[in-house]
Amino acid sequence: MRTSIAGFAGKKLLLPVFLLFLTKMVFAIDNLILIPPQFSSSNSEYQAIIKKLNEDLAGEFNKYEDQIRTDMAGLPSSFPNLAKAFANTSVFSSDGASQRGYEGYKAFSFTVGFMGALQFPRKFSILDEIKNAIGSGEGEGGFDFGRDNMDIGVGLDAQILNAQLGINTSKFLLEGFYLGFKFSMFDTNWVKAMPLSDFSFKTMSLGITASYQLINQMRLFGGLLVWRGLNLGTGFVWQNTSFGLTSSPHIADGLGNISVDAPAPIGTLNINFDEVFHLDINTNNFIIPIEAKTSIRLLWFMNFALGAGVDIAFGGSDIKAYGSLNVTEHSPLPADVELVEGTPRLEYSLGGKSAPSIFNVKAMGAVGFNFGPVIIDIPVTYYFLDNGYSLGVTFGFTF
Repeated sequence: MRTSIAGFAGKKLLLPVFLLFLTKMVFAIDNLILIPPQFSSSNSEYQAIIKKLNEDLAGEFNKYEDQIRTDMAGLPSSFPNLAKAFANTSVFSSDGASQRGYEGYKAFSFTVGFMGALQFPRKFSILDEIKNAIGSGEGEGGFDFGRDNMDIGVGLDAQILNAQLGINTSKFLLEGFYLGFKFSMFDTNWVKAMPLSDFSFKTMSLGITASYQLINQMRLFGGLLVWRGLNLGTGFVWQNTSFGLTSSPHIADGLGNISVDAPAPIGTLNINFDEVFHLDINTNNFIIPIEAKTSIRLLWFMNFALGAGVDIAFGGSDIKAYGSLNVTEHSPLPADVELVEGTPRLEYSLGGKSAPSIFNVKAMGAVGFNFGPVIIDIPVTYYFLDNGYSLGVTFGFTF
């Protein structure tokens, strides 16, 4: 009996492992099951053939299981910096549809916009980090996943569609007191023409903000220059981001076509496999911003804002990744020889949890334009402790 199977470990693990690396996985091999195909027969004449066939398949699969465990053993048991970076950027992107540069309006304001966030180390080269993470790659299965060179603080998040309603309560509650109501939602299922049907991205947030104008605004030179005063603000925002991916990473290309020569009446047996990889990330955060902000309007239409503060954050990310390799078909067999139902499979799972930094000190700015009640704004924020950035675009009206 001859069994020929190309190796599938080593370099074939690159795509799924690197995919997890880019999506802040906290690695822990929770489960790895590799069970070879097994055949059975009610015909007593086939028992010796079937037994030998199953033994050979089991031997080959055991070799692959050992190789997979060996390759994955080089992965760090946890990636605290990488995981926290993605949790942090969910906090950094929570000020969508920002109104930081236009407080001081008489009645209300309404804005919509986008906000994206990024965090990376101060001394960082993505090409160098990828090279260090992958290693030399020499030889079959040649990966050099070091514990130090993969755990880097890189993360990103995007809140694509945000809206905020601001109300000046001076006439019915408190002079100089502003309330804001924030909402955001996006779902790739809304986009029917999405080119990546196996990719999903969902966001949702709800929040309330409060701002008090400690120093009233001043108009100078006939309105040529308007200082909007000093505003102190806070609030509470709940934000959720969900990311899902289903792909066929082909870590087991060698198992895609197993060819086994067995005595008659089985003859040459071809077995085909199909592999699926799933990645699910859910980030759920609660954010309390504390801010001091000011802005000026110049030449009736240009607007500049500055501010500082801290985002206090609680919550975390729950990450799950799992894969499977299943028999899809095999060449015809005698009627009384069959594949044992439910046994041939490869399953593995990785997962972990992370939390954002509790205190996120920030400096805020914005550059914008207003044409009568219409405003266009570009808010920018820098987070000192984790070297984080957020950048957005806001459109709206103030009255």
